[in-house]
Amino acid sequence: MSNELAHKNSYLVDSTGFVLKYWFSLPPVKTFKYESIAAFLGFTSFVIRLINKYEPKYISFAFDESLGTCFRNNIYIDYKKNRETAPEELKKQFGLCRKFLDLMGLHNSASTSYEADDILYTISKCCRDKGLSNIILTNDKDLYQLIYKDDLWWDYRDKKYSYRDLEENLGFQPQKMPDYLALMGDPVDNIPGAPGLGQKTASILMKTFGNLDKILSEVESIPDKLGSKYKRFVKIIKDNHKMIHLSKKLATLEYIEASRIEIENIQPRDIDVNGIEDFLNDMGMDKKQISSWLLNIKKLQYEKK
Repeated sequence: MSNELAHKNSYLVDSTGFVLKYWFSLPPVKTFKYESIAAFLGFTSFVIRLINKYEPKYISFAFDESLGTCFRNNIYIDYKKNRETAPEELKKQFGLCRKFLDLMGLHNSASTSYEADDILYTISKCCRDKGLSNIILTNDKDLYQLIYKDDLWWDYRDKKYSYRDLEENLGFQPQKMPDYLALMGDPVDNIPGAPGLGQKTASILMKTFGNLDKILSEVESIPDKLGSKYKRFVKIIKDNHKMIHLSKKLATLEYIEASRIEIENIQPRDIDVNGIEDFLNDMGMDKKQISSWLLNIKKLQYEKK
């Protein structure tokens, strides 16, 4: 990707998913201070590669710190109840990752009331309002709803989806993901949906009607449009009307006024090379690895100037 193109995009990173990926996939790397810094090493290596290859002019990293304290738990007490609390060693690595981003001069944020998804939604809207396209780096399909024309959903591996890709694959506009999840539910986030109405049927209904409001207002026409075997879903939808509305509320991302930014705020700032060296030494990181990292980081600083 050319620098010119990179400067027309914001890179918005669903950081928690990447940290977790490295936490589960990499073997432990012990130091005198930590049981393992593997997730930190994996995530920060990813950050350095990303900056080095694409030289983004606008970039932000969002983290989750709201498990059990999110505003959605006030709406539905069982929201994400199936998630285990992160072990202390993992919590420490999240803190290390954010400290590293600070020293790298890279914008990052978290909230105890909102999720990283809400932060990304808020920042993506601010960027879009200023004429930027958004590249959403994530493994989370729920974030399809962030993708508008000229945006990109990317897992930083082999899956890259444009707005058109998603619309063709889903059969409806990606912004309608909350409607889809309201019907089928989401076991990952413990969103209930309508019991007895699964992914396949939700997909068919969305492709046929286009959005949840139309499905609910024209529910009696389902058998006429889809055939008699779908008649039972009329009753399922009617009986679970309130739960469907609740599920949509849980699946819909929230604009956070306090997280609203000027796009200049997510431009990379000066890198604190000395601070990074002290930080890595304090962690007990291998000396040769520190030297290698600092060499790569100094190149980034030189290119920025």
